[in-house]
Amino acid sequence: MFLEPRPRRLVLLAVAGAGFVGAKPHAAAQPSAGPEASTAPKPPAWRFKDPDRPVKVVSLGGSIAAWPKDAYPDLLEDWCANVEIVDIAKTGLGAWALKRRFVEQVLENRRIDFGHDGWTFWLLLGGTLNSVGMPANHNHHTKRLIELAHRRGMKVVALTPTPWGDDRDRRFRRPYDALRYVRNTRAIADFVLGRSDPRTALGPYARKRPDGPDAPFRPTELPDVAVDLLDAPSLRWVDAPLRDEATVRRDLERDPRWRRAHRDLDPEAREAALAADVAAATVVPRTYLAPALRSFDHIHPNAEGHLRIARLVCPALPASWGCACPEEALPAAVEGEGPGAAPLQPSHETASPSP
Repeated sequence: MFLEPRPRRLVLLAVAGAGFVGAKPHAAAQPSAGPEASTAPKPPAWRFKDPDRPVKVVSLGGSIAAWPKDAYPDLLEDWCANVEIVDIAKTGLGAWALKRRFVEQVLENRRIDFGHDGWTFWLLLGGTLNSVGMPANHNHHTKRLIELAHRRGMKVVALTPTPWGDDRDRRFRRPYDALRYVRNTRAIADFVLGRSDPRTALGPYARKRPDGPDAPFRPTELPDVAVDLLDAPSLRWVDAPLRDEATVRRDLERDPRWRRAHRDLDPEAREAALAADVAAATVVPRTYLAPALRSFDHIHPNAEGHLRIARLVCPALPASWGCACPEEALPAAVEGEGPGAAPLQPSHETASPSP
């Protein structure tokens, strides 16, 4: 749905997957599409409009970036005097779909004057969770998206996924599943932050690189600025109750998937692997988004959560953006919560798609 711009920010937004469609103030919906819309998407109708803000930023992501009010892109535009942000985030998109949306809305948008003298162009890429079930595939398409942006002369600010999860969510109830999703999320964050090599980050997709699977990542394959939101103590539920160690051990030992994955190990190595997974699974709740920062579920931050995201991102942005970041220090944790737990160690296990 195309929306008319409010002052300084045009928002291209769909939040139906979250149960509603959000619109910015003073926004009017685009006229309904004709019959041909089902076969051919309409060309993008938005453009940058503020001549006094030379840093042009496209914000792209899933439902968190598409939040309808006071989302982190709104706050960053308010704080950064040189920046005009267009938000093309859309609910429900995984990495492949985000890449496709970037092509359709940015690269094929004839209304963007990439040759404008004095303007610079940036992509603000949020960390979607919609393809977290397949981290290698997710990283591959994210890498291709970053390469496309660089090829067009844009620079990239990429954010890791935010903390997420809940013991009541079936993906986190059983220790084996919880570890899988935590480690998948970690694999995505490690790629964004440049901590993993191509084979680890891309799995079988590493063979598709022109440089081959073993050559280090080129700068064009990685973001120019990366911000770690996943391990931010100001976002995580850092003193969540730990899971019972004996129960976790029993559940892992009885899980046929865990037994199958470790069946070729000798008893000593198997016990070491079990001990490591038990230790990691007991602290899974401390990787979740803090309850005080949740909106309608454990994935989507509320207004305070978006404020904290923006305050984490702002200091990392280049001087050319002209940002006046809030000076007060971020809290180490939500009030009433204790010191943070160490992040879980990454795993290189292969994950199947999420259900």
